[in-house]
Amino acid sequence: MKLALKIIFVLLFAYFGNQWYEDRYRSFEKNYVIGELGATYRMYGQGTSIDFNFKYYGKLKTASNYLGTNEIKSNKYLIEVPIKDIEKSRILWDYPVPDTLKAPYEGWDEIPEFLKNNE
Repeated sequence: MKLALKIIFVLLFAYFGNQWYEDRYRSFEKNYVIGELGATYRMYGQGTSIDFNFKYYGKLKTASNYLGTNEIKSNKYLIEVPIKDIEKSRILWDYPVPDTLKAPYEGWDEIPEFLKNNE
């Protein structure tokens, strides 16, 4: 019985911890830039992750996201960059971008309309 309670507690903690993290992430002010995908790797006991690079205010940044069930359709994607916590940047898998597209120096304040039309 004690083991079952511990398992339930861990599952509830993980669920509510993730909800808190996602609510906090949504509250961040964000910019949008173009990122280039890098290497994929798999850590023992975890899913596949992918590195990506992007320029933000002229500085090259590197981050990684879980690949999950997302399919890689392009080498470049729109990246959502939380202004005050750049390390938490995310690949927006629904927005692959062509190699010819360049982002402004400071990024976009919102997802550009011409990319939304390609959904």
